[in-house]
Amino acid sequence: MNILLDFLPFMHDGRMRGIGGATSFAKAVSDEVIRRKRSDDHLYAIYDSTMSSGQQYNYINYAQANSIQLLDIAYKTIAQHITKLHIDVFFIAIGQFYASYDLSGITCKTIMFIHDIADIERTDNGIDLLLHDHVAEKNWQWIKRCTNLFVGRWNRQNRRQYDNIMSLYTAPNTLAYTVSNYSKQAIEYYFPKIKKEIHICYSPSKIVNIEEEIACPQLKQIIRQNKQYILMLAANRRYKNIFTLKKVFTRLVYDYPDLHLVTLKYGHIIHPNHIDIPFMSDSDLEHAYKHAYALYFGSFFEGFGYPPIEAMKYGTPTIAANVTSIPEILGNAGIYFSPIYSADLYRATKILLQERDTLTETLKMHYQEIFDHQKDDLMKLVKEILNLQ
Repeated sequence: MNILLDFLPFMHDGRMRGIGGATSFAKAVSDEVIRRKRSDDHLYAIYDSTMSSGQQYNYINYAQANSIQLLDIAYKTIAQHITKLHIDVFFIAIGQFYASYDLSGITCKTIMFIHDIADIERTDNGIDLLLHDHVAEKNWQWIKRCTNLFVGRWNRQNRRQYDNIMSLYTAPNTLAYTVSNYSKQAIEYYFPKIKKEIHICYSPSKIVNIEEEIACPQLKQIIRQNKQYILMLAANRRYKNIFTLKKVFTRLVYDYPDLHLVTLKYGHIIHPNHIDIPFMSDSDLEHAYKHAYALYFGSFFEGFGYPPIEAMKYGTPTIAANVTSIPEILGNAGIYFSPIYSADLYRATKILLQERDTLTETLKMHYQEIFDHQKDDLMKLVKEILNLQ
């Protein structure tokens, strides 16, 4: 069999960061396909030569190490590659990354994921009107975002993007997938013309080689000093909701002066007890989870959400937003709050600080349940990709 994998999530062009949940998902599936493929299976992977490699994985080294032939879609259509190489199965990890490409003429078996439709949801609920960070965003940038919302520019962009994506997602030769029941219901809500089954496959857990030595000096110092800290990832992404946390953390320090905040990629410091780290390797991130007092996960939109599960593995609890897929994935292992109410985050954080030690057994049990679900779903997906019985 000739199998075509998706390496666009490994790339960086200003929109695709080459780091985060999308990249971890694509890598985990590719790893398992490589591990389970038969001797007569041939692997290919799509890339775009106009983009650079992302920060998390080097797709060129990865392809060379695993005998994967790279196919450039910058100057040749996907259908042309598929026809020339007689591709049997095409796996698309993140459907939205293909919005600007020609998806016509793809007739082989296609397995396509849409993880979430946050771009449509944010336009529908107008959340951008509330989200303005005076430290990280200039006033004119916020006004521009609000204007794009009011004049309908984002609506028009969404229509163009999803008209292209949905032509393949709904095609007879495509198996349509998403990563949570919430995402499935959201896709069906906004696209009522979809009549085919949308399969749910939980995002697989990452396999990380954990180094004993911590590479990041800032992280190493705060762990060695045994500081009590709340961890937040991807703080530069506005929909991860640094806004509410910023306000509440300065209030929490008034009650708990030894409490610290560690953020990843925010780019600014909000308090003397705040440490911002520009980049963490996968190994360092595991250390950050393990030693954190709690994880903050206040996202307005999540299709699945890796961080709470990764933190849960070490018995680290999560203060989580009570919206989209987060309660579905986190279950009774989270302390929930409404992401737009500062006082509610203050309440939830105080509960966690006071009751943290009682959550250990709940976290362990739920982590095992989620891990087993992820493992089973990954096996089913890979069997579908490899046409295994």
